Amino acid sequence: MRILGLLFAKIIGLGSALYINTVFWTSKIEKKDPRGILENLGNEQYVFVFWHGDSYCMYPILKNRPLLIITTADRRGDYISEISKRFGYIPIRIPDKATGGKSLAKIKDNVDSHPESSIGITLDGPLGPYHEPKEFPFIAAVLTGKRVLPITVKVSRKIQLNKRWDKYSIPLPFGEIKLRIHEPLEVAKDDRKNDFSKLREKVLKEMDTEF
Repeated sequence: MRILGLLFAKIIGLGSALYINTVFWTSKIEKKDPRGILENLGNEQYVFVFWHGDSYCMYPILKNRPLLIITTADRRGDYISEISKRFGYIPIRIPDKATGGKSLAKIKDNVDSHPESSIGITLDGPLGPYHEPKEFPFIAAVLTGKRVLPITVKVSRKIQLNKRWDKYSIPLPFGEIKLRIHEPLEVAKDDRKNDFSKLREKVLKEMDTEF
């Protein structure tokens, strides 16, 4: 059964990658990146964060750039891993509830093995609540010494699954996709004393503002 599940994940990954590439090829892409961060990733690596509901729209943004994608070690993670590979990313599989220990050690080992790579992780994932920033991306930033870089996306034509906790968005072809690269955030060890509350409030306010 596991083999069949992995085969199905590969098929879903291929189909999903083909579709999202088609969407980007047929859509008008507008990037708001005043610092030119996406064009100069060789100078610094980041912990990229984005909302779980926007994750499908995010795949092509750093296509074939060195990027480690944090995802879960379950069937849902199988699909995400396969799609990620189609865009040249390296998936890191960790348990749903990353409480430290082996999960953090695995991330650190992968980052050390790929020093040129940034990290991609959903800010409110994997299970929500909706648009509630979690601690884990900031823990990863402290662990790796990277700054947190929020990215938001706005899609003009989409199917939005409002019954899902994350209001997952599936973009449609021939629309407009706007990307906003926000200011990088410094994360210090001392921020963990208050569960990164100030940083989480700041990134929430920043990412939920209009374009």
